[in-house]
Amino acid sequence: MRKILLIAVSVVVLTALTAACGKDGGKKTGEVVATVDGKEITTEDIKKRLGPNAGRMHELLADEAVRKELLDDIIATELILEDARKKGHDKNPELIQKVEDFKNTELRNNYLNKEVIEKNTVSEAELTDYIKKNEDNIRTEVKASHILVKTEAEAKDVLAKLAKGENFAKLAAAVSVDTRNNKTGGDLGPINIRDIPAEAAELEKLVLSLKAGESGMLKGRFGFSVIKVTSKKINKDVKIDNELQLRLQDKLVKLKRQQALDNAVKDLRSKAKVAIKEDVLKKLTEAPKAQGEKK
Repeated sequence: MRKILLIAVSVVVLTALTAACGKDGGKKTGEVVATVDGKEITTEDIKKRLGPNAGRMHELLADEAVRKELLDDIIATELILEDARKKGHDKNPELIQKVEDFKNTELRNNYLNKEVIEKNTVSEAELTDYIKKNEDNIRTEVKASHILVKTEAEAKDVLAKLAKGENFAKLAAAVSVDTRNNKTGGDLGPINIRDIPAEAAELEKLVLSLKAGESGMLKGRFGFSVIKVTSKKINKDVKIDNELQLRLQDKLVKLKRQQALDNAVKDLRSKAKVAIKEDVLKKLTEAPKAQGEKK
């Protein structure tokens, strides 16, 4: 029986954490089951303590021993929290910061859910219109290679050398910092446009803009990539069936939400006063000095 109860009350840690850093607030709901130094414990408190098992409350609490154990546990928690406040543990800076971090994370998640996710979906009509306008792109298949360098200047230099006729594979071997394929001409293998994830939308845009034999530049997380499309074709045999439509819809939803978030942040930033200390930021790129080394 205790095993069932331990599973049921697994949310107590978070409940205790949030309660420990602030005074009791808000009106209690539910019928009063017990009081601890005047503080009410209600049926709603029991439901909350059961967490995801609240729907099985009647089944779990049918056993008198389980009811007693659960209530004793809630009472024990309230007594511990009360004593913790008396002893000043709720003033612990580390605990306060943890709660503040949790609140900020939940606040951000709530904002994203309400302002971005719920407000940006893709209807069946939107999906149909997208497919109609992009049938060839969806069926496009390419082979490509890339050269990864650290700076935009290096990428432009690579593009200039390619424009003069230098060999892509030799340049990849000489300057690309992508050690996975710089010795094989930077080969990325076959790329199906329909399979490029929403997170790589810029890659999709670049690849679609290039003809076979052309190269372009793309900024990424690890530097700048020079992408060369070596072959490009439209595979008419690709069927835009229900499975593919669902994948495309998921992709469009992600793109739409990312664009909405980008626009929201851009708007908020335009109204805010943001000051960045580049000198302090640059220090983060410096290797730590060895112990005893002079500054």
